Amino acid sequence: MDQIKQRLATCFLAVFPELTPDGVEKASTDDWDSLAAINLFAIVQEEFGVSLEDADSVTLNSFENLLMYLQRRTQPS
Repeated sequence: MDQIKQRLATCFLAVFPELTPDGVEKASTDDWDSLAAINLFAIVQEEFGVSLEDADSVTLNSFENLLMYLQRRTQPS
């Protein structure tokens, strides 16, 4: 597991401690409510030093989408 994926999984487990490691990678908005999304975004912003806007919540609706977003945002230019 690459470093970004591992760090993101840790963020998910902080918000959703009931998830298994396999369940984290399959997590999506089907698994969380708006309060959980706010908590998740706050933890991800702190962990990765990125700013996530409310509008991002529409597209950042799963572990996989958040991972791809963070990989793009944290790649060196």
